[in-house]
Amino acid sequence: MIKTKNRLIKKDFKLDYTDLTDKKRKYESIALSDQMPVVWHRAKDFNVYDRDGNKWIDMTSGIFTTNAGHSNPMVCDAIKEQLDKLAFSFLYNTEIRYEFVEKLLEVSPPHFKKVVLLNTGSEVTDIAIKLLKFWAAKNNRKYVITYNGSYHGRTLGSDFMCGTQTSTDWSGMQDPLVKFIDFPYEEQDFDPALLPDPKDIAAIFLETYQGWGAWKYPKKYLKSLYEYARENNILICFDEIQSGFYRMGELYGYMTYGDYIKPDLICLGKGLSSSLPMSAILATKELIDVDKRASVGGTHSGNPVCCAASKANIEFLTSDNFQEGFKERCKLFEKMSNNLLKYDCVTHINTEGMVTGIIFDETEKATRVVKDCIKNGVLPVCTFKNAIKLGPPLTITTEAIKESFEVIEQCIKLADE
Repeated sequence: MIKTKNRLIKKDFKLDYTDLTDKKRKYESIALSDQMPVVWHRAKDFNVYDRDGNKWIDMTSGIFTTNAGHSNPMVCDAIKEQLDKLAFSFLYNTEIRYEFVEKLLEVSPPHFKKVVLLNTGSEVTDIAIKLLKFWAAKNNRKYVITYNGSYHGRTLGSDFMCGTQTSTDWSGMQDPLVKFIDFPYEEQDFDPALLPDPKDIAAIFLETYQGWGAWKYPKKYLKSLYEYARENNILICFDEIQSGFYRMGELYGYMTYGDYIKPDLICLGKGLSSSLPMSAILATKELIDVDKRASVGGTHSGNPVCCAASKANIEFLTSDNFQEGFKERCKLFEKMSNNLLKYDCVTHINTEGMVTGIIFDETEKATRVVKDCIKNGVLPVCTFKNAIKLGPPLTITTEAIKESFEVIEQCIKLADE
């Protein structure tokens, strides 16, 4: 039995598939992502509980979503209050929609002038590409450039933006106007020769960090790419769905590269609400108003309850109460992450703010570490690749950060033997 202030794993706990696993296989698509056999029953702040009372430190935030903590009181109160007033509207406007939109624009850099509200990250990518293609046609451009190894969603349109073979091989087709270049995993200069003629390029679409292993762009590379884009009137767009809302220590992850960057468009989701489905595009007026035919939105886009949750979430994350001590906790998280590089089986550590990618020399070792962590009361993100990711709710305490890394280090040490 493991029992601390932050963890409780009972003696009879087994990491084994449950009746709910069978139901998932019976009733839902076989294409759903694999999951570790832990059934969440409830969650509070940075802790998750199963129905038997086992308690974990959550190093996943669901999947980089509950930035303000599970069941954040401010967010939950806003949801309950809005539910009692108005749960749905589509044909008619609501006050809460524009209270949220104005709050989002208020905290964001002033060059972002307009917003598109949606529900999921995949939807955001789809609509972003639509806007970029309208802009390209209007400006006699063709191509959107993105990266091999990237991930931008699961709809057909966002699949065409994903730089993995499995995303589009099944369809027998690819978008000929989306061009892929290799991700700069090592320190290197940006090489314009890898791109088509700049007069044909509409936009460069980047994950703020490459999702599967939290790989960041080398700063020198990104600066020269950005300057090249600006010299050639090429739009710069960041997928901030995982990295936004202080996940990387700053409001938006692209800000960690330098204050010279002013993207034309960013995609937001996950931590935007820390709870209910909400995603958004933030962009310049020119891009969002590019053409009246560029239809955006949907039945549940800007749902009143989701808007209330998202507004409360932003108010919490930008409050002095949250921000006090946050940077110090980020530094501790980064320091303890980098300390794991001393083990032979760990080949790279990618860390910024409150997200870490631990890259292993073998996929089998990475998966073993995840399973051992779960058995010891810590929940990492299992990628089923040679990487595991860590991204706790940003409300995690200093004590819980240290305790988590003690467990993670013990499990890596076992895998390294």
